[in-house]
Parts: sequence; structure tokens; C-alpha cells
Amino acid sequence: MSRINRLISRATDSFVEILSFYIAILTLSGALFSYFEDKPLFESFWWACVTGLTIGYGDLYPVTVGGKIVAIGLMHAVPLIIIPLIVARLLNTVIEDKNAFTNEEQENIKADLKAIKKALEIE
Repeated sequence: MSRINRLISRATDSFVEILSFYIAILTLSGALFSYFEDKPLFESFWWACVTGLTIGYGDLYPVTVGGKIVAIGLMHAVPLIIIPLIVARLLNTVIEDKNAFTNEEQENIKADLKAIKKALEIE
């Protein structure tokens, strides 16, 4: 397994984990937006969803420093972390490594190498 595959596998094991991470980011951002902007919680979650999906209707926007910092974090987290995780997970699931050996093939290769070494008196 390559380094990238190991990194992706360690980052998330399933789409459920990615979705949970995304919902956690939206929830935290919405709660913080509600706190800093003194907006109702439902409206803040609406803002977090619209901002997280990079739609940005403009009906709600931060005016406080704290709200703007939350917005900056959310606007960077989704396209730079969540979306690449989803794409990487999809690609890892869809792309098949044609050069990968099965366990049986690996064992046969090991046995052949051992026989070759024995015949050449290397070991």
C-alpha cells in the first residue's frame, strides 16, 4: 500500500466518518456563528450549510470579528479538507490496482525465489 493510500485510510475509514466530520464542522460553525453574531440557532445552521457548500446566498453574513473568523475557517475547511477526503475515498474505492498481487501469488513468488536461491546455492 502506498503512502497516500495509508494516509487516506488513516484519515477516514468510511463515508460515515467523513459525513460525521462534516456535520461536526457545520454544527460547530453554526453554534459559533450564533454566539458571535447573536442569531437564532436555526438561522446559524442555515448559514453554516450555505457557506460550507460555498453557495453563499448573502442573506446572512458575519459582521463581528469572531463571526468572520468562523466563516474563514468554515470556508477553508470544506473545500480543502472535506471535499478532498470524499474524492480520495471515492477514487480509492473505484480505482483497482491491476498490478497488485494476491496473497497466493506472493507466496508462489517467495517459494520460487527460495528455490532459485537454493539452486544457485546463494543461501
